[in-house]
Amino acid sequence: MYLPHSWLGKMAKSPSEIGMLPRGDRSSTVQSRSTTAGPKGERVDDLLSEKVTKEITCNPCGRTFRYGMRTPRILPCLHTSCEKCLRPKMIGEEYGGRDSRGADTAVGFVDDSQTNGEVSPGENPLAAYKVVCPICRRPANVTGDKIDTLPINYYAVKLLELIDYFKLERNNKLPCIGCAEPAHWRCIECDENYCQDHSDFHHKSRATSDHRILSFKQILLSPRSLSTMRNQYCSQHNNKPLEIFCKTCNRAICTLCAVTQHKTCETKEVSEAVAALKSKIDALKPQISMNLYSLKQAMTRVKTAMREVNVDAQVSSRKVSGMIEMCVTAVREKERELVAELETKKRVNNEIINSQKELLEGELNSMQAGREFVERAFIGSEVEVLCLEPQIVAKMDELISGDCPSLQANVDKVSFAPSGHENIFKAIEVLGKVGPPKPERGPRMIVDENGELVLLDNNGNIIRGETKDLLALLKRNIMEEEIRLAEEQRQRELEEEAQIEQQKKEEEKQRRQDAARLKALEPPRTPTPLPPRDFTLPFQFSRVFGKMGMEGGMFNGPVGLCTTDKGHLVVCDVHNNRIQVVKADGSYVQSFGVTGTGVGEMNGPNDVCMFNGRNFLVADTYNDRVQLFAPTGRFIRTIGQKARRRAMFNIPGAHAKKQDSMEGVFDKPFGVTVNSKGQILVSDMGNHRIQMFEKSGEFKCQIGCKGEDPGQLMYPYGIAVDADDNIYVCDLGNFRVQKFTSEGRFKMVIGGKGKENGEFQQPRSIAVDVKTGCVAVVDTGLHRVQLFTSGGKFINKFGARGKDDNKFSSPCGITVNIDGEVFVSDFRNHRIHVL
Repeated sequence: MYLPHSWLGKMAKSPSEIGMLPRGDRSSTVQSRSTTAGPKGERVDDLLSEKVTKEITCNPCGRTFRYGMRTPRILPCLHTSCEKCLRPKMIGEEYGGRDSRGADTAVGFVDDSQTNGEVSPGENPLAAYKVVCPICRRPANVTGDKIDTLPINYYAVKLLELIDYFKLERNNKLPCIGCAEPAHWRCIECDENYCQDHSDFHHKSRATSDHRILSFKQILLSPRSLSTMRNQYCSQHNNKPLEIFCKTCNRAICTLCAVTQHKTCETKEVSEAVAALKSKIDALKPQISMNLYSLKQAMTRVKTAMREVNVDAQVSSRKVSGMIEMCVTAVREKERELVAELETKKRVNNEIINSQKELLEGELNSMQAGREFVERAFIGSEVEVLCLEPQIVAKMDELISGDCPSLQANVDKVSFAPSGHENIFKAIEVLGKVGPPKPERGPRMIVDENGELVLLDNNGNIIRGETKDLLALLKRNIMEEEIRLAEEQRQRELEEEAQIEQQKKEEEKQRRQDAARLKALEPPRTPTPLPPRDFTLPFQFSRVFGKMGMEGGMFNGPVGLCTTDKGHLVVCDVHNNRIQVVKADGSYVQSFGVTGTGVGEMNGPNDVCMFNGRNFLVADTYNDRVQLFAPTGRFIRTIGQKARRRAMFNIPGAHAKKQDSMEGVFDKPFGVTVNSKGQILVSDMGNHRIQMFEKSGEFKCQIGCKGEDPGQLMYPYGIAVDADDNIYVCDLGNFRVQKFTSEGRFKMVIGGKGKENGEFQQPRSIAVDVKTGCVAVVDTGLHRVQLFTSGGKFINKFGARGKDDNKFSSPCGITVNIDGEVFVSDFRNHRIHVL
């Protein structure tokens, strides 16, 4: 079995310090965290994604895999664990412990001697233990002394090896396989490291031109690029690749082993064995999908039961609160009744006492007035006193003989005597019961054991009394019971409606998520058109968005741009090999595309435009094709193909068409656009021409050929059309922009080589304002954008080299929306400018 040579060294303790190279190279790999940082201060730990860190870390112990006791082994349950977690650990060792009886325990093992297993004298004691997965606790049919027979997780091995290579590459200590220069690139298919020169040669070589050459940082940020690995070689015959699979021995062997040691075994080629295994797995997928569906349905039922429990608890809680509120309301009503009765007694007694008070005050005043008159009578003359003698004597007799009024006996004292509250306290103790619902029975008349007609009320209490009174009470109880049942029915209906509404909301949420990407691209209502923009005025940088990264709304080398009918911006994220759609303010909408050469995959997309108002046309430059995608990012079809041979195109005439011109064959298509007729125009950079296709994808004609004369092209890049379908081409190799008619006839030249106004160093991209016909050209070499009239006259410019918000660093793409806003892709600053 093949094992990479880098497993011979001791591995470090953290993902950033993993050592996978031979012991002789350890001095160059064991670095501090500061030395593992790149030129921009990036550490290896910062570059490892959570998924990569999980792949190289043992789940039970949390340690990083390394050769020896921490070799990653794959168990039958397909979980991966290091060897140290699979061997027995006794008390005092790492991860060991004792069970409930105080006995030593082994992590990841079952003691076979406790289940009628016996260990013979001199036998390996590990044979008494059977391996148990430390993650899912499932036993494996492997004993402790056979751990090394478990397969190795080569994916984790490969990741660890690449991390070591990356550390060496960051310190310029990783040698190129072809020279002594530092290696910074790695071929995925060949599994070899190259310097810049050898990587260019490897890419240009006919035999290896389709190989994927990536930096170590790109590989670590996208581990799926490890899907292609080099051949493994026989451990007995080092120069023989493992091309045969022995089904009898369940191992891969070379052809020499097949004819010498496995003559009687059942063998197949590795490719056939893999195809058979894939077919077998594909046959099992439907059953697995059914089981998965059953589990999901069971989980749905469990969640429904949980919701029902919560709803029942809430309903019961409301019933409890309602019952207590009714009791409190009744007590408060009784309180108001007693207080009102006390107030009535108080008012009656006060009226009686006030009347007696008035009577006593009258008698008191009369007596005081008579006494005062008698005393004053002797102050005057004696004759006058004698004349009043009859009145004085009569008044004195009245005062002496008068009785004093007494308090009436009908005045009662006001007091309160508590009574019956003991019953309330007892009733509270049995007020309600939490438990399963009981069948309810309404009020009715029954005959008790004594043969007497009694009433059984709503609460099950027996009430005795006159038949007339019982019937009236029964009628009242029945009405109360009907009201209660109607209220409960209404409550149940409300709860069911709430559940149905919640289910509808979940379904609506799922539907919105499924249609969100398509809905985001729907054309908006037609806004009020703005007046044409005056491009002669000085430009102001209104906003900038984006930064380097792989997340949504982040870029790694933005190039070609275009806008949608909804006002969204479409960006070619070339180094991330994807197309991103963002809003005009930079907020992320969607993205599509992955690295690769298959359909729907991309390798250096450099330009994009809209087709039929909704679909996306992408110039997949290094796959030598143009791909058409739906609004949701679904692949539709391919236009053009890669050249199988090098061909020089020196066809006279502007739009000549010859049978030997390799129609529809591309060599690095860099620009794409669509005219008002739906015809597709592609700048075929390597073939120094423009190819035109019908809306159906059928080749129509070519424009231009290699040369320096007017109408000839040298490495055409950006391409655009105006409102009259005139064609503008960035003739990069000739330092100019050329204008052709819609039929492909040469019309005029704009610019030339130089640094002055109206001159270019690297005219890379071009855009035309549909309202004014103004032509905007991105000059990547001079880090600026120049503007011309449709007649080729220079009118304005903006931009300078730098990293500030109002400066560029190798601008590569430009587009103008319907309102005249200009969007420029800042390639090396990984951002978009809006002016």
